[in-house]
Amino acid sequence: MSTWQGDWKRIVHEKEEKWIIAFMDDASRFITCYGIFDNATTENTIKVLREGFAEYGIPDEILTDHGTQFVAAKGREKAKHRFKEFLAKNGVRHILARINHPQTNGKIERFFGLMEQKLHLFDSVGEFVHWYNYVKPHMSLNFDELETPYEAFLRKLPAERVFEY
Repeated sequence: MSTWQGDWKRIVHEKEEKWIIAFMDDASRFITCYGIFDNATTENTIKVLREGFAEYGIPDEILTDHGTQFVAAKGREKAKHRFKEFLAKNGVRHILARINHPQTNGKIERFFGLMEQKLHLFDSVGEFVHWYNYVKPHMSLNFDELETPYEAFLRKLPAERVFEY
């Protein structure tokens, strides 16, 4: 819950081209929230984050690339932007990945790569995300225990986050 990585990806969903936005807890690889839309917009980004915040709480920081859904096209650092204002209102620090350096946001990029490989095996994106979060052990977590992202999310959750509700 310290950092969530987020990004948009174009996918083929139910034989139509759609956009998916997903946010992942950086420490556990748990997908905290996602949505499928016709357009990759700031409004859709905020809608998905509101749902994620309501379900899991608010992270300290969010890491994204420089997409126009996240930052203004000009004067990126100082310009007003609805996403920037939304994060500030919720006390979330926005971290921007280096330009032309997808490795900075590599965990969410890897998730999207796996989704592209495996989505045809599932009936829906929701079914794939459920498998990814709750069934598939993640090699970079506690693989000896066959830990899933959800199990790592719970294990890594600070006590103050558990008891604040």
